[in-house]
Amino acid sequence: MRRGLILAIILITCLIFSAQAAKVYGSIYDFSDFEKPLKNVIVEVEENSTRLQYKVSVDGTYFFDVSPGRYVIKAKFYNDNNILEFSGEEKLNISQPDESRNLDLILFPPIDSEFEYLGDINLTGEIEPNETDYMNYIIPAALIIISIIFIILFSIRKKKRKGISKTDEPALFEDKTVKNIGDELPDDLRELYEIILKKGGRTTQKDMRKEVIYGEAKVSLMIADLEDRGLIKKIRKGRSNIIIAKNKQ
Repeated sequence: MRRGLILAIILITCLIFSAQAAKVYGSIYDFSDFEKPLKNVIVEVEENSTRLQYKVSVDGTYFFDVSPGRYVIKAKFYNDNNILEFSGEEKLNISQPDESRNLDLILFPPIDSEFEYLGDINLTGEIEPNETDYMNYIIPAALIIISIIFIILFSIRKKKRKGISKTDEPALFEDKTVKNIGDELPDDLRELYEIILKKGGRTTQKDMRKEVIYGEAKVSLMIADLEDRGLIKKIRKGRSNIIIAKNKQ
């Protein structure tokens, strides 16, 4: 009798905490294919650089229950030789315990310290990966080519979604005020564009990421979108990008 009562209390407690947890879910893609989710990806949730949860997504989707707080969701895909082929991360801010957040993850080829060898293991269930850093021999020319391919694929995907060509898009430069430009932009793009203007119309991509909660992958997509709309100009300088507003006041 006492054992059954204890089990019932534990079950009710778990149900209460589960009901109060926020739901975070989404699909996982590599940067070159947004049609089919990437399978067998290791996804983990971190808070203050401490891993809280992780799993292997065998079907290209993920789901976590988290409490309110600031998190980083990381995803890694290893090829058949167990060498890291794609990786990505997104920042996540949960303020309400009953939130439901759909957050898709976009993975890119690793650079610098992200080059890893997973070891001889099977990616068919939950694992504890042995992550070892190796020297990265990717040359700058390869990074430039990858960036160009990414921008081209993103532009093609955007045109397919809108069903219109670039010449059909409204000319934003006819409006000379930031307010009118903001009316034409989604909320996240308007936020990023206003940050550029507040910094005098000239900043770096690295500094911009410090001002927003979005991850590096989404910021890159947003910068490419603003550049396609003719609002900014991106200049490559060394290993960083300088962002210049074309329509600043």
